[in-house]
Amino acid sequence: MALRRYRPAVAALATAAVLALSACSGTAGEGGGASDDSAAGEPTYGGTLRVGFSDDTGNYDPQQRPQLHARTISRQITDTLTDQDPETGEILPWLATGWEISEDTREFTFTLRDGVTFSDGTPFDAEVVKANLDRVVAIGPLAYIGAGYLRNYVGSEVLDEHTVKVTFSEPNAQFLQATATQSLGILSLGTLALDPAEVAAGNVVGTGPYVLDAYVPDQSITLSVREDYAWPSPLYENQGRGYYDSIEVSFVPEATTLAGALSSGQVDVAYVLDAASAASVEASDAELVATPMPAISIPIVPFVYREVFSDERTRRALSLATDRQAIVDTVFQGRYEPATGVLTTTNPGYVDLSEELQHDPDAAAELLDEAGWTEVGDDGIRSNAAGERLAPSIEYIGTGTSTEALLQLLQQQWRELGIDLVLKPVAEASEDPLHAHTYDLSTWSQTRADPDVLRTVYSSFYENQSFLFDNADPELDALLGTLQTTTDAAARLEVSEQVQRLILERGYTVPLYDLTQYTAHAAGVSGYHTDIEGKPLLVDVWG
Repeated sequence: MALRRYRPAVAALATAAVLALSACSGTAGEGGGASDDSAAGEPTYGGTLRVGFSDDTGNYDPQQRPQLHARTISRQITDTLTDQDPETGEILPWLATGWEISEDTREFTFTLRDGVTFSDGTPFDAEVVKANLDRVVAIGPLAYIGAGYLRNYVGSEVLDEHTVKVTFSEPNAQFLQATATQSLGILSLGTLALDPAEVAAGNVVGTGPYVLDAYVPDQSITLSVREDYAWPSPLYENQGRGYYDSIEVSFVPEATTLAGALSSGQVDVAYVLDAASAASVEASDAELVATPMPAISIPIVPFVYREVFSDERTRRALSLATDRQAIVDTVFQGRYEPATGVLTTTNPGYVDLSEELQHDPDAAAELLDEAGWTEVGDDGIRSNAAGERLAPSIEYIGTGTSTEALLQLLQQQWRELGIDLVLKPVAEASEDPLHAHTYDLSTWSQTRADPDVLRTVYSSFYENQSFLFDNADPELDALLGTLQTTTDAAARLEVSEQVQRLILERGYTVPLYDLTQYTAHAAGVSGYHTDIEGKPLLVDVWG
């Protein structure tokens, strides 16, 4: 078999290309299609593509808080104003054929593509764009990622049927790139009129190449092709309707079972595989696809509002107690890279902070002593003068997973320093009210090909995954605000570095490794590739 690697752009080109020019225009390719001469190796039309997902993460509203699996579905049924080239980071026209940006990045005027319709037959126009952006702001915490992109949103003005001006009260350097993300995916007016819970349950109408026909939670999703689709992203090789008549998604929760389903011919595409199952695919005739993700490095995050982590010295000690190389080699068979910063190396805002991420048990022990964890019991676990044990807990989904194996190894590493990491496996993610957690640490991922992902995760101005909003760090918030408003690419990278250094200094994160996403497809499947966030573009797939 073959292993293909996609590597998103490392340089901060997405920002530089956008902000070096105040205007950009272009036209996405018009509809068309390839010949159906399969004997000549040309794409063929018809049939059903069978896709196996490793999880049903639910919530198929792209504007809410879907996980990567759900965003992969929404990518097939909704389009965005722009797209982002995974090789160069350049922002490209899509539903918007061009744009003008004011010098201070407070105003963005988009020229919209004519002739685009939703799958319910209604037209895409400036009123629709305005309604979508207004809705993201209106549902607030339900769409906290997109709402963060729209911070300081004044409103959208419909200039004519195909022109809309979006205005912010403060500079918003990251906004153009945000229009390429699924968090600002365009939905029909009928969809916007529904209760958010109804949309999350799969009642989604978009302008994309496929239509969501049926969703049975934890079992399957059925998509059907749009015969009239004729406005693809310029990144699509197929400039017309999808090659397959339908896509059947089945949920196969165990990665090894999913890999087996691919090898046995039960599915044509496997999404997503862990390191162990990727190895089994390599031994078959299927093709393994590796996509380094432009994201936050996979972290362990201590909740600062929990008493055990109220002292930053305790938080910082966790990072020093962590042997990242051992985690990568032991748990992931060397298929990932140890974290060398807060962001992954393929994120445009990446800064090499490897010197700050060294494994140094002696320094960790010194910090724990300074923080008051000086008493050591017969079991080797530290406690403070009040008799409270240093026993933070972490909740995670599932048993027998690579996440559990990682946490078990981390448990061993930290125990050597007198930290008793308590593992709490659960069947599914809890929906605890904010600050009602019964655990102290978390692990997750957040993908975006822009350094502004740091604001999504760490700003106290809106809900974030680090739960800093009631424990605001004014210095960090100020820097994150500067990151959003700085238009010069070089200056923005400098601010990104300041943000990341401060995050490490305050112990807000313990970066572990850079995620590479592994997917695979059968040898008979052609045209498979992914967007900049690793989501497969199934409109191009045929076989």
